Parts: sequence; C-alpha cells; structure tokens
Amino acid sequence: MSMKKGILTLFICVLSIFLCGCADAPTYSLAQNPDGTVTQVLYVPFVSSELTDLGVDIDTVSQIKDSMETRLNTYFWNLQQNFLTRVQSDEALTEQDRLFLIAGCPTATILPAQSEGGILYTLNFSSAIHYYYFNSDKMYTELIEILSQDTSVVKNGFFTNRIMSTGTTVYGINTPYAENQTLAEYITSYATKLLDDNTNLSAEQIASVVPTNFIYSYGTTSSKLHSDADRIYHYTNGMYYHEWDISTNNSNRQISTWTIEVNNNVWYVVILCAGFILLGVLFLIDYLKRKKAVE
Repeated sequence: MSMKKGILTLFICVLSIFLCGCADAPTYSLAQNPDGTVTQVLYVPFVSSELTDLGVDIDTVSQIKDSMETRLNTYFWNLQQNFLTRVQSDEALTEQDRLFLIAGCPTATILPAQSEGGILYTLNFSSAIHYYYFNSDKMYTELIEILSQDTSVVKNGFFTNRIMSTGTTVYGINTPYAENQTLAEYITSYATKLLDDNTNLSAEQIASVVPTNFIYSYGTTSSKLHSDADRIYHYTNGMYYHEWDISTNNSNRQISTWTIEVNNNVWYVVILCAGFILLGVLFLIDYLKRKKAVE
C-alpha cells in the first residue's frame, strides 16, 4: 500500500469514528500508523441539535460554529507559521533538511470538516519526527536531543519490570498558540463566550452544551504497550487505541504508558534452581529404584 493510499484509508476510518454522531467519540487522536506516518486529529463537539433544542435558531447556530471554526483556524495557522519560521531560521538545518521537513508536514491551509456534531481537523505527517517538530517550539537539534533522552521510569518487580512514561496530554499544556491557555480552556472559554454573546441561554443551559469533557486517544500498532487508559480498543487493521477521559477542570491529568520486560536475572536463578531440583528428583528416583532392586 502506498503512503498516500494508506493515509487516505486511515482518514476515512478516522472520519467514520469521529463523525458517526457518537457522544463518546475521541476529541483528540494521535495515531502512529503501520506505514510510519502519524495522523493527528482534533474534534470539537458542538452539536447543532442540542442548541436548536434549547431554542437557538439555526442561523445563529451556524454563525456560532463558524466563529469557533475561525478561532481554531487561527490556532492551526499559528502552529504552521511557528513551524515555517523555525525551519527557515534553524542554522543547523541544511537545505535538504528543510525540504525534508516541509514536505512531511501540513503547510497548506488546514481545512476543517464541519458537521452537525462538531468541527474536525485532520493533520497527516510523514513520520514521528515531523509531528514532533511541527507541534513543538524547539529547534531541530534541540528537539532531537530531547527525544533521545530516556525519561522513562523503571518499576522493578520480581519476575518482570515496568518501563513507564508519564506525562500530560495536549489538553493540559499551556501554549502561545492557544493564547497561553490549555487547549481545553481555549475551547471551553471561547465556546462559553460565543453562546453568552449571541444567545439568550441561561448560564446553566450554556454549561450543558459547551464542550468541557474530552477524550484523548493514542493509537499504536504495538500490542505490548500498556497504559492506565480508561478504555483500550483493538481494531482489525492492527491498531490499538488507548483512550483517556479529560475535562476542562482536570486538563492537567497525568497519563501513563508502559512496556513490560522480563527480569532475566530472576528467571536465570529460577531456571537454575529448577534444574537442581529436577536433578535431585531424578537422583532420588534412581536411588529408590536401586534400593528396591536390592531388597
């Protein structure tokens, strides 16, 4: 399967997940695909029917969603401009490096897919390093150095050890692209302002429809990755999705992933002891047989 075909297939799969109208659809998804590409998806649930049921006319609903879309467009435009500025000003990069990075990141206008259920943005990257460089504010060599550092923590067990990584999701990180708010606050505060300025809804009604609960999803082909996710799904395409529930009030929630490695030293001792025990049993059986034969 070619890279473009693989991305298109995954994009269709992602669309089916995010736009199916399911209230529990992931609102941010990061997937490392089998072909090495990375797909980043942001979905802002803003359900039109929930607003019209509260008496907001459809034209006003449309205007509100268009305003939210414009705000998110600014968020992604800032990401793009920051990326392009760093690519051009990074003296450690050769011209070939610059072409490599620009070719593997979305640099054209990032267009959303707007539906009755909300607003969806999909970004495709050629590799993990493209994703990290696009979404960070680090220069290339600085980023490579950071990524090469092992920040995992080893939790020793008797037979196995856990190699754990812990961090905050995209919803809990303050960035200048979100006006120095967390992404959760950036979405929730603006949605609240839009409804407060453009409708006659009460504070309670506004709170009932403003996006405040989010789902962070991480997709991987590795069946050996474990996590403290609230849900884990395995799809027939070989992808495993780990999902965490995040809220605006708990946007700094720490999430953990880990792999398990065998404690070889313990197993060597166990195998050695088992060997001695087996040898002792064999000697005992042989001894009893000889004794019985003599009698």
